[in-house]
Amino acid sequence: MFEGIIRLRNVKCYFFLIFLIIYSCAYFEKEKDTILPGKRESVFTSNEKTLKKANKRVKITPPISIDSWKQQHQNVENHLFHFESNPRLKLIKRINLGDINFKNLQYIPPPVIEDDIIYYSDNDFYILAKSLESGKVIWKKELELEESENFSFIGGISLEGNNVFVTTGLGNIYKINKTNGKDVWTKRFFMQFSRPPLVYKNKVFVISDDNQVLALNVNSGDTLWSHIGNIEEVSILGGSKPAIKGETLVVTYSSGEIYAFNQLDGSIVWFDNSNSGSIFSRTNVNDIQSPLTIENDTLYVPTFSEKLLVYNLSNGKKKWDLKLSSINPMVISGDVIFILDTSGKLICIEKKSGKLTWAVQLMMKKDGKEIIWNGPLLSSNKLILVSSYGLVLSLSPFTGKILSKINFDENFINNPIQVKKSIYLISKQGTLFILG
Repeated sequence: MFEGIIRLRNVKCYFFLIFLIIYSCAYFEKEKDTILPGKRESVFTSNEKTLKKANKRVKITPPISIDSWKQQHQNVENHLFHFESNPRLKLIKRINLGDINFKNLQYIPPPVIEDDIIYYSDNDFYILAKSLESGKVIWKKELELEESENFSFIGGISLEGNNVFVTTGLGNIYKINKTNGKDVWTKRFFMQFSRPPLVYKNKVFVISDDNQVLALNVNSGDTLWSHIGNIEEVSILGGSKPAIKGETLVVTYSSGEIYAFNQLDGSIVWFDNSNSGSIFSRTNVNDIQSPLTIENDTLYVPTFSEKLLVYNLSNGKKKWDLKLSSINPMVISGDVIFILDTSGKLICIEKKSGKLTWAVQLMMKKDGKEIIWNGPLLSSNKLILVSSYGLVLSLSPFTGKILSKINFDENFINNPIQVKKSIYLISKQGTLFILG
């Protein structure tokens, strides 16, 4: 019934288009190499590893310990900051998650973790809760509507309180009891969801693939308010959930539209379109895949259409912009931003101005095949990236220098996530790797 996520106006067919290419106090630390055992491989395109060396001292905030990853990008602001891990990482264990790679398209809905339990979906139409200590399934919930249509695509999962919230490509939203996996309520819509839900202040916010945002009552599932954006002919699989701070909810549509709403009633606070302005884009894909990120009163919006836009969250006034294309999450810490662009450059830029501090070019092909990079994750003075060839790469946030690298025998396809001092990596073969 559903065979993809490109929407062609007035044509009832879908086709997947995947462009998976890849705090307030200053913090300094003397760099130490963290060496992991394993096969060593080149990760740069040439001997000229650094495209631009650091011309000033990079300041980042001290690492902070977190005890859960309850939603995509960890928190409601989508702000990936400096997390705390062990100085020397090593493989702790592997856990088999089963058949989770959607139709071999190198896409896995991002899992969530709380209280040493991972919640995820598989291709047999189940939402599962599995113990990270024993590797045993605690419960699994069959999505019968998805099974009846033979369409297992999941937009994403979020945790809030004692509940699990799930969006699906079939247009369903589920609220599931986190303790026993029993259905609390199900809402059906005539639209697709390929992004995870955001749960905040007794509301569930979801964005459909045809550019509608819905605010649902968390207790009943009833629709409280909605908004419709412009339809876009071409968009990219997946995407980021909305971001929110205070009463301001910010959403991005595949049309390139950016809306800030009052989350209470859905009234528009301000609006912009990433296609406007003076930055020239060579692509006709306007989709915004990277997570829009809120830090303090600033909104950062990386786009696929060669623009990084930075706004005042309160009024939508643009602070600065930069010609940069990305579908990866950004890290913001101290005075800098770390982001991987679609050409494989890992870039460190100044947070206030967008000026380049340093950049390194990662290898994008191996044996004639494309390498897909996921990340970065900033963890105890290490920028962690993982590749579709099984490489775990650790770089210095201060210079871009390689600190360590190790190659596993499986293919990583999700961004690394972290809980407490452990880093979790997922392969398309269905293995959860736990580093600690």
